[in-house]
Amino acid sequence: MKQRLTSTTKTTTCMQMTNKVFDIWTQFEQSRQKGIVKRLYTIDSTINVYCIYQYPEVHYGIALSFPKSIKFNRNPFSNLSELIVNLYEDTSFENSWLLCATITDREKKSEFSYMCENIIHTILKESDIKSAVATFANTLIKWENLFEKIRSGGLSREEQQGLYGELCMLHKFIENSEDLYSSVNYYVGTDKALRDFQGCNWAVEVKTTAANNPQLLKVNGERQLDDTMVEQLFLFHCSVETSKSSGETLPDKIKSIRNLLSTDLAALSLFNSKLFEAGYLDVQETKYLEQHYKLRKECFYSVKDKFPRIRENELRPGVGNVQYGITISDCEPYIVSEMLVLNNTIKS
Repeated sequence: MKQRLTSTTKTTTCMQMTNKVFDIWTQFEQSRQKGIVKRLYTIDSTINVYCIYQYPEVHYGIALSFPKSIKFNRNPFSNLSELIVNLYEDTSFENSWLLCATITDREKKSEFSYMCENIIHTILKESDIKSAVATFANTLIKWENLFEKIRSGGLSREEQQGLYGELCMLHKFIENSEDLYSSVNYYVGTDKALRDFQGCNWAVEVKTTAANNPQLLKVNGERQLDDTMVEQLFLFHCSVETSKSSGETLPDKIKSIRNLLSTDLAALSLFNSKLFEAGYLDVQETKYLEQHYKLRKECFYSVKDKFPRIRENELRPGVGNVQYGITISDCEPYIVSEMLVLNNTIKS
């Protein structure tokens, strides 16, 4: 069934990660205009991204306009459980498609709006429309995993703890660097990268524990502590105590980092994107206020020589995807100072 697309007033760009999408959807709801209505998110880009709303069906979403000469395969998105992905004729431009991604669950409107903000900012960073279409398509699949986190009530306790430790490391990078954007860009753990922080010839893996001594660090895979491909590999162990009333919460740590990045909007936007990719949504902040963290001990190790680990070239043929644990006491000969790590990473 062909839908009627109605273009409404253009809106100006918003540099910070605000909930502009939510506000536009709310205005659409109040207008009760039948069909699919769209509003340009920003006039300051050659890439046309819209907020869209369908009434009376009550579908919320975003859309991207692009020439029909650019091929788009809808097949990978036909079985998404939460999202509806459709292509419509874009009557605003000649020979153009309007790629729409919408949801129908009103209860997820707020969470979805934050996700759409992130996707729009990511799309608008592309230099051309072909790249923007590819970026939009690639991020649609990621939404399913994020919706799963929403359905399950957000990040698990273990995921919260891991994120807190990673943010402690990021906080150190930001405080000791003059290039805020690069400091945030080094944080690749949210991209499911091999290690949590990665530079040109160095890497830092973060392990966060809250257990009693002796502590065991879990290593995921035979390549995580393999320094074959980097000149410098460090392990940061963040030992914390958890409670329901005393210490720093995950939202507290995020607020402190945002304050440090407030003078660099590009770095702040990148940080917000990293949080989004990690599955942290501001709208779910209240879910993370009960868990408090107090630092017990921080320690850095240089992963080299006979550091206790398994490397890829040490495995027998046919063995892979190895998970194992190492005891902290056996790592003590490889302790290095925080300053040495900073001098060999962000200051190198």
